[in-house]
Amino acid sequence: MVEEAGAQSPVDVFRSMERSYSPVPAGRPRSIHEGFSVLDFELRFLSLLAAATVRAAGHTPAGVGRSPGLGEWTGYLRHVRKQLDDCPTVPAARVGRAVIEVLDRYDRGVPGAPHELRNLKRLRDHISHGGALPTDRTDLTTLDELVHAVADAIAACLADAGLRTVADDGTGESQPVFVWDGDEVPLWPFLYVTGTGAWHLFSKFAGAQPSYLCFGGTVVTATPKGEAVRSALHPLLKPKKADNGTLDYFIRDVERDLRGFADDDSEPVYADHDHGFEYYWDKATGEGTGTQSRRDYFRLGPDNARQWRDESGWVPYSDYLRKLANWQVVATRLRQKLDQLETQLAAEERETLGWASRERGTTRMAKVIVHDMDGSHAGPPSTFAELIDGVDEDLQANRGQTQVVFINGEAGIGKTRAMLDAAKSRAREVEQALLEGRPSHQALFLYVRSTGQVLDSLRTVVDSAVASTRNLTDKGVKALCRNGLMTLLIDGFDELLGGVGYSDAIGSLRPWLDDLGGRGVVVVSARSSYYMGQYRSSVERANEQGLPYVRHRIAEVQRWSPADVESFLDECEVPRRSLDRLSEHDRRLLGLPFFARVFAEMTLDPNESEIKSDTLTERLLSKYVAREERKLMTGEAGAALLSSAELRRMFEYVAEFMASHDEREADMSELEDAAEYAIEAELSSRRHLKQRLPVLCGLAAASDDASSSRFRFQHELFFDQFLAGAASRYLLEGHPALFQAMLKQSHWRSATVTGVVSTAGAQLTVRAVSDFAPRIGGTERQMESTVAATNLGALWTAVVRETGTLTGQTVVNAIFADELDLSQVEDVDARLVGCELSSLTLPATPGWSLRLENTTVKKIKVSGSPNALRHLHGVRHADLVELLLPNELLDRKEGILAALQRYGAEVVDAESRNDDLPPIEVLAARHFLTSMARRVEKSVILRSDNQPEDNRLKWAQAYGPDAWKKFVNELLVTGLAADENFSASGERKIRLRLKCSASAILADDGSRPGTEEFWARLGGK
Repeated sequence: MVEEAGAQSPVDVFRSMERSYSPVPAGRPRSIHEGFSVLDFELRFLSLLAAATVRAAGHTPAGVGRSPGLGEWTGYLRHVRKQLDDCPTVPAARVGRAVIEVLDRYDRGVPGAPHELRNLKRLRDHISHGGALPTDRTDLTTLDELVHAVADAIAACLADAGLRTVADDGTGESQPVFVWDGDEVPLWPFLYVTGTGAWHLFSKFAGAQPSYLCFGGTVVTATPKGEAVRSALHPLLKPKKADNGTLDYFIRDVERDLRGFADDDSEPVYADHDHGFEYYWDKATGEGTGTQSRRDYFRLGPDNARQWRDESGWVPYSDYLRKLANWQVVATRLRQKLDQLETQLAAEERETLGWASRERGTTRMAKVIVHDMDGSHAGPPSTFAELIDGVDEDLQANRGQTQVVFINGEAGIGKTRAMLDAAKSRAREVEQALLEGRPSHQALFLYVRSTGQVLDSLRTVVDSAVASTRNLTDKGVKALCRNGLMTLLIDGFDELLGGVGYSDAIGSLRPWLDDLGGRGVVVVSARSSYYMGQYRSSVERANEQGLPYVRHRIAEVQRWSPADVESFLDECEVPRRSLDRLSEHDRRLLGLPFFARVFAEMTLDPNESEIKSDTLTERLLSKYVAREERKLMTGEAGAALLSSAELRRMFEYVAEFMASHDEREADMSELEDAAEYAIEAELSSRRHLKQRLPVLCGLAAASDDASSSRFRFQHELFFDQFLAGAASRYLLEGHPALFQAMLKQSHWRSATVTGVVSTAGAQLTVRAVSDFAPRIGGTERQMESTVAATNLGALWTAVVRETGTLTGQTVVNAIFADELDLSQVEDVDARLVGCELSSLTLPATPGWSLRLENTTVKKIKVSGSPNALRHLHGVRHADLVELLLPNELLDRKEGILAALQRYGAEVVDAESRNDDLPPIEVLAARHFLTSMARRVEKSVILRSDNQPEDNRLKWAQAYGPDAWKKFVNELLVTGLAADENFSASGERKIRLRLKCSASAILADDGSRPGTEEFWARLGGK
């Protein structure tokens, strides 16, 4: 159906579109950024008109770019001008004349401007990169003269043209046609008109659907309905570039990164470019001063290196991100923030612990042992600095999986200091290098401390941590982390989760992991092995819901060696003879840097120069309580509102409240309840007590309302010790049921467990935990409470360490999250029933006996002769990840079984005959899949030859390269895995991704298509 367009003419249409770019408010001079925007529109309109004109003349026009920018439009006009010369039509003559005039005016640029700004493209690039304009050149502040000249040339071309439209009854849209002296130029599919009269002009066709600029409606961009427009556009556009996944990844990554720095109301605009691609976007500037419009060019350089073009040429893309972030300022302000935090920690130590502000001895660098998530393949002890070096290597390698490193360690072992020192040292190094004009390619570490931020989201905490930089947000930090320029260090991750605990630990990290998209490194401190177990279960559930590609490692922080302790005390000028007065238990405590400092401060205090009968822990708590007691003094004869005993009891109740809610903070109402329990009366019975409670340590107000304040202990060790006091009191006062109820409430860390056994005594503890373990006939069932089972295992470990014996005991349903070390225990004759052990070290002396019944052990270490294995009964070799003999580490199931049988261990799940062992390919596949299941991993990064890219994956190398290659090939052939390319510079890498869990493939129960074929092909059936 053909309709006349009424009184509207082509000139009217063009001018109406042009008016959409008018400055607001009306009459305001157009900025140079706005000038380039309208110029882009004008050249786009003329280019599409020229293409339609050539096609109307019966010729094939040059292909229009799929995502063209200003530079490509001018290039297109130069090309199509020659085609217009060959078209003998009136429209071709009119349009050709306009093209010549527009190009001539464009090429003149800005006459009289400085040489480097005379060319329009250079001028645009200069201002798009934040370049300033000369203050005495007002002609450079606007492009109005050029814009008007181009618009007039286009309007003159359209002056004697008519307009009619062809209605499409199927979509309600109309196809415009310009007419000169009877010669028609159909403009569809470059332009079309909706039923509401809104004109749509082709913008780009970069994805699956074309995009159009909208004029005269309520939206600014739109995608046409149906397939007609898509089909009509394809032959008129340049052919798609050859499939280049690496470039496509780069384009998507750049857009995602730009959103981390862009103004919230802006949208980065993509365009193809001769050498790669470009983005036009608005960068948010700091301190609310507005935005900065930018146009940036990118390409893939040699070896697919990502590059950005600055004023001097092509430079690494990482340089671009550093420039966006204002790297020197970020490094300086992060260092300043960390200085302030260090000062704050020192002030808390002085005020709460009474420590002198003397110079500390040289900081001892923490030692760590790094192992896989399932506890296997532990490396030799290394320094924390070497761990950080490994983080740097992972950042540079882009391993295709986000690397999550958990730093585990006891309270007081120095996790906070190690992470804080690493972040501060790195910030200072980067800052100093940049100040001296030297390049710095090191990543910055963003230290996030969760203390006092219970229940805050990770995004909120990160935003708070970078607020001081004034130009970074959570989104910007993610962009830097994705590109290896920054690493997040989360100190006390479990505290950040508050009452949720680790039941859904990955739920709090997942938004970050999603946004990192299999890139970057996150370092997280955790409080114990128990929390790692809970985290592992959380990851296992999340994997079924499409968790991003993640690899986990655990760094166990080690206690100081005796030599470290002595060196530290020497530097603090603590007399060696002071050590002689300590019990063996207290001497072991000095391996924790916190207690070494406690001991030094007490010894050097002139009022406490001698450590007498009290234990180190008891003296620490007594001083803590005495200091808090003084805050509750009244003016009435200096009387305290709470005695030391009452205050200690109150703190024990508070710790119990916190444990019951799985938090490390308490509300004022809970503090008041604890005080009433301690004095066994209402607060009103003691004048001023309620009003004075808020002065106690660790109280932080969430607002000006004192009732909203929350109480916390200054150091996590105080919480542990007061919780131990509460539990011990129940045992000593004859309330084992209350003690057992506490076992179920929350996980106890080593300090609490040790405190209970030390205070209540091993005998009383054993009696309570023995009664706690139910036995039904000859079959034992697992406890419903993992928390209680884990606490039970920890208590048995502490009892063994305290008494040096494990004889005549039956341990039921205990989970030993940490190593059960029997190497120094001389008397062992026990049964472990329904237990789970992460690691078991056997006694070094002969004559012992240990029977395992329905018990799983992941790792066994033989500390004496291998022949001692004959004293081990009921072991299941299928559960073992490693068997460590004095001179040999075994991690292959058949090797573990052979060694156990060779040395006489009773193995309850042994194969009936070794001749019946399956082919080596099957054994290898079982080993590989079991390793992935235990590590809760669903992907492995491979080189182009299908071998693991990361040589730290020892489990993948256990059967040699041929067995691994066979394993990978059969997974792909049977459809159980996919090989995916991902963005990486240098050598090509592949991500092998399992389509179902490794456990499902191992089960081979028919629930997953392809598993039966997979095992059949490996078995040669």
